[in-house]
Amino acid sequence: MSLTTESVTGPTVGGRAERILGRANQVLASRTAFVVVLVAFLLMGFLFAVTIHVPASAAPDEVRHIGNILFYAERPWTAGPFVHDAATSTLRLGEVTRFPAYLYYYVMSFPARAALAVGLDQERTVMVLRGIDVLAAGAGLCALRVLFRNAGVPTAIGLLAIVATAFTGRYVWQAATISYDAPSMAAFFLFAAVAVKVARGGGLRALAWLVVTAMLALMLKYSQAPLVLAGAFFAILFRYRVDGFSWLRHPVRRAVAGFRERPGRSVLLVVIGGVLLALVLERFGVNLLVYRALNPDCAEIHSRAACMNFDIFRRNYNATRSHDLAVAAGTLEPFRPLAFLWTWTTTYFRSLFFFWGPTLPWRPNLGVVAFGATAVLAATVIAATQLRRVLRSAATWWLAVVPVAYTVAVLCFNAATTVNLRQEFAFSGRYLLPVLPMIVAVVLLGLTAWLRRLQGHAATAAWTVVVVVGVALFALYNPISAFFPYASSPAWYSGWAQDVLPHWLTGVRS
Repeated sequence: MSLTTESVTGPTVGGRAERILGRANQVLASRTAFVVVLVAFLLMGFLFAVTIHVPASAAPDEVRHIGNILFYAERPWTAGPFVHDAATSTLRLGEVTRFPAYLYYYVMSFPARAALAVGLDQERTVMVLRGIDVLAAGAGLCALRVLFRNAGVPTAIGLLAIVATAFTGRYVWQAATISYDAPSMAAFFLFAAVAVKVARGGGLRALAWLVVTAMLALMLKYSQAPLVLAGAFFAILFRYRVDGFSWLRHPVRRAVAGFRERPGRSVLLVVIGGVLLALVLERFGVNLLVYRALNPDCAEIHSRAACMNFDIFRRNYNATRSHDLAVAAGTLEPFRPLAFLWTWTTTYFRSLFFFWGPTLPWRPNLGVVAFGATAVLAATVIAATQLRRVLRSAATWWLAVVPVAYTVAVLCFNAATTVNLRQEFAFSGRYLLPVLPMIVAVVLLGLTAWLRRLQGHAATAAWTVVVVVGVALFALYNPISAFFPYASSPAWYSGWAQDVLPHWLTGVRS
């Protein structure tokens, strides 16, 4: 299914329009188009990496991430990634001895050491580390291209889904922030590319890479566990529906044959898998064995008084205590499901496409928000009517089912937090970024299937509306348009940005 595949009942649009669509399909399917998108994303990411002031960062805990990286950078080179004992004062950075996502901090400590060694101050060191995260997000776009190719998604539609991801504000701003989100998403996209390959008929080698990429994704961000488990489960389930377990027969004989056929790749797989397995066992295995949790509560390792130095622990503790006191006093506000759903939906949408800093007020234009929400809702409804035509392979089923399952899980998690604490913790569109590209791809497949069923003037009019709305959304929702018109205070900008960027762009005079 391309943008221009002809309907079985005849041409869907006029000759000239058909030629235009055909040319657009060729351009979008070209390698050059992807390179242009990738370069544009990297340039935009680097711009925001040096523009946004740290306190106004897209990640509310960027300061803590910076602190953890510097903590590892100050340790001797020979100390390794494992911290067995830490002073109580380090708890301002979080619990550092058993925290599952330490690998990101440890790896990033090396460029931090190099930046500090050549005399860069902390602000410029932060810019260097942000730039590395932008590169990781760019690698994620490359992994997405492989994912859509493995899933059998038409190249042009796959590129449009990548464009939608690369130019979604939160993806760019999160990439231009020091946090493990960008590299962990890249790892998940790589895992997803292997998962759809397994679902479509991959063999034991693909299954082995599925395990390896799953371990990598978990080591970079342990909270991806539900998403990774869902992805692996549905990949194996869809494969089982076609071949049963016959594809797993004679594993030893086939593994030996695989080593003989591809010795270099096999050794690489074993080495990377062995290292990651050791890291997973050391961190998750020990945590589960000793503390019965992937990420042990700080108070399980340190005293509660010491853990109060950790802002997230302190926030959760105070919220729990306030909730319990309200229950005892009979003053607890009732949980209102409809109000919760409205707040959840609107907050996730706005914070996905518009900047949502942790400290500064942000009020996106209501008309722009309403236009985008209406367009997204209409496209989703139209695509839903075409699912029977779109979901014809295990790979496309995977692209549809995994995001839905994950989104429902996020909704339930937020609902549980609201019910148990009456707090809106972790209400942010960034948690949907890992599945956004797949959702967009499925919606575009459904929208294209609907357009191909139209004929004559109706088809021409529909294509025109879709293109015009798409261009308008790009103009209003790209990260530049969704940031600079609203960020007119000097508090948003780094010293470099205030000195270099023009006043007409920032609204700030240096």
